[in-house]
Amino acid sequence: MLQHSEGIYKRIRFSLLVKGFLHILAMNVPPNDRLRNTFYRWRGTTIGDHVGIGHGVFIEESRPYLIEIEDGVNIGPRAVIVAHDSSYHCINPEYPITFGRVTIRKNGYIGGAKAVILPGITIGGEGSIVAAGAVVTKDVAPGDIVAGVPAKVITTVEEAMNRCTDLEALHKEMDAVKSCIPVPEKEDI
Repeated sequence: MLQHSEGIYKRIRFSLLVKGFLHILAMNVPPNDRLRNTFYRWRGTTIGDHVGIGHGVFIEESRPYLIEIEDGVNIGPRAVIVAHDSSYHCINPEYPITFGRVTIRKNGYIGGAKAVILPGITIGGEGSIVAAGAVVTKDVAPGDIVAGVPAKVITTVEEAMNRCTDLEALHKEMDAVKSCIPVPEKEDI
C-alpha cells in the first residue's frame, strides 16, 4: 500500500513540476503567439484561435483549466488572470480558498499592460476593452471599456469610435501633440 501511494505522489509531483516549467516557458518565450499559446494549452487553459498573448502574462498557476480564452482575444503584456483567491484563507485557515471560472469572450481585448482579472469574471467580448492597470472585480458587458481600480465602465467602444470618426479633427489634435515634442536639429542626430 505504501509503495502505491508513493507512486501516486511521484506522479502528482512530476505533474506539478512540468506544469510549473510550462508556466515559466509560456510567460517568457520570445514573441511567438503560437508557441506561447501551446504552452498555456498544455497546462490546461482553453485557448481559441487567433489569440494574442503578450509577454509576461500570468495565467492562473494552480488551476489553469478554470480559464477560458475564446477566439480573437488579445491580452497585453504582464496581465494577470487568476481563478482563485486565498486572501482570507491566509489570515484565517478556517476560511476556504475560493475558485471561480474566468472567461474572456470572443474578440475581447485586455489591452492594457498589467491589467488584473480576478476569479469568477466574464469579459463580455465583442469589443470589450480592459485598460492598462485595471483591476476587474465585476463582469464586463460586451462593448464596454473599463478602467481603474476597481475597474468601472468609462465609455463604450461605439462612443469611443464615434469620437474618432472626425479624422480631420483627429489629425489636428495629433499635430498639436507633435508640436509640443522637441525635434532635434540635424547636428544632434
